[in-house]
Order: sequence, then structure tokens, then C-alpha cells
Amino acid sequence: MEHKPNGWNLPINQMTDEEWKDYFECRKKYDIKLSDKERKKISDEAHKYLKDRKKFIEISKKNPLFPELAIAAKACSGLKGLKECNLSWAKEVYPDEF
Repeated sequence: MEHKPNGWNLPINQMTDEEWKDYFECRKKYDIKLSDKERKKISDEAHKYLKDRKKFIEISKKNPLFPELAIAAKACSGLKGLKECNLSWAKEVYPDEF
């Protein structure tokens, strides 16, 4: 298993070995660096679904979270809450947190 992120042992981040395996698989799947053009395309697509909150969030998660937002979300929701988000930017600024 990969090196667990800082705070892995806090109650909010408790996961079984299987959940950790899934978390790291999600990191490989979702943490994708995107160009400005790719991020804009995703944002434009998400904008079409402003009235469908679930679809809007699903599409928006493909864009990298701002590092400050990701670290705040980790504190509030734990790593499980960020599992399906693109953390590529956040990992650049906070490499040991995700």
C-alpha cells in the first residue's frame, strides 16, 4: 500500500485496508493535470447543469480543486469526502496531505 497521507489516523479519516486501497486507486484515476482549455471545457459542460445539482457536481469534480479548498474540505469531510475529486493541484502544494 502507498504511504498514507498526514492525518490518516484521525477519526475523520479512519478507513479499512480495502477502503485505503480504493482511495489510492481513486487518486490514480482522478488526479489528472489539465490544461486551461480542458478545465474550461469541463466548466462549460458543468454550467449546462446548474439546475441539476447532482450532475453539476459530478462534472465539476473533474476539475482540480484549489489547494486551499481541498485542505479545508479534508478537515471538514475527511479523505473519504474527497475520494472522487481531482486533487492534482492540492497535491502539488500539500504533497503529504492527500
